[in-house]
Amino acid sequence: MRTVSEIIAAMDLKVLTDVFRPDAEVKKGYAGDMLSHVMAHLQSDECWFTILNSMNVIAVASLNECPLVILTEDVVLQDAVLDKAKAEEICVCTTGMDTYTACAVLNGIFDAQEV
Repeated sequence: MRTVSEIIAAMDLKVLTDVFRPDAEVKKGYAGDMLSHVMAHLQSDECWFTILNSMNVIAVASLNECPLVILTEDVVLQDAVLDKAKAEEICVCTTGMDTYTACAVLNGIFDAQEV
């Protein structure tokens, strides 16, 4: 298990919002771009990897109490969406990695912790 702050540092993520719950525990990642499926399966102790860049990302993250959304492939959000993320206290970061690679990096971080 890692905290939001530890994941941001270990993955060298670019933070697009404030880090609202830096000590929130994250047990694993969840990758998905079909919002209805993510809404049904994303857990509150997971960070969410996606390439989606809409207001609905923030709505789903908020509904599921997700502490960290990681946008892959250098996706950025419009200012209005970032403002909503801030209002909902959802930490949003971006990375140049594709989703598969970002998930693999997170898995490596968790594996290194177990040693």
